[in-house]
Amino acid sequence: MSYGEPTNPSYLFARYGFLDESAPATFCKIMDIAPSTELKNLGLGFSRMLFYKDTGDISQEVWDVLLYDILDADKDLHPMKEAFYSAHKRGDYETKQSIHQQFLLETSGAIKNHVDSFLEQLDELSAKAYANDPAEHPRIPLILEHNAFVRDTFLKVKERIDPVVAGALATR
Repeated sequence: MSYGEPTNPSYLFARYGFLDESAPATFCKIMDIAPSTELKNLGLGFSRMLFYKDTGDISQEVWDVLLYDILDADKDLHPMKEAFYSAHKRGDYETKQSIHQQFLLETSGAIKNHVDSFLEQLDELSAKAYANDPAEHPRIPLILEHNAFVRDTFLKVKERIDPVVAGALATR
């Protein structure tokens, strides 16, 4: 039985104080990308940009949104950005993958940096939560349970992304 957003247990947690641990994935927590029509079409959104808890898999939308954002940040790469987005709209998987391969180090590095920094922040927040008295703050145990769910998911992603970055570095 699912009680809400099947891929975003944080939604129910934030809204109702309930943690649905049956969720197969969680939002990747990348929130510093300014939305645009193109990015939304590529998958920018809480229910599509996912990290999978059991496998550490990263949804294609995370890869696509980050690559587009990286290409958009450098005016010299705008022709590549347009080619990537055009391939996405046409459903041209081969062209998209070719562009992804060219920028694998940048994209995988961005994911790795995000995962590493988020894990550090999560540890700091959990340490602060442990410092509080649960009798005074009755939601602390639930917050810590949520943090553990997210942390475990991010650690699985880290297990997968670290070798990708190492491999991309080795080929440069």
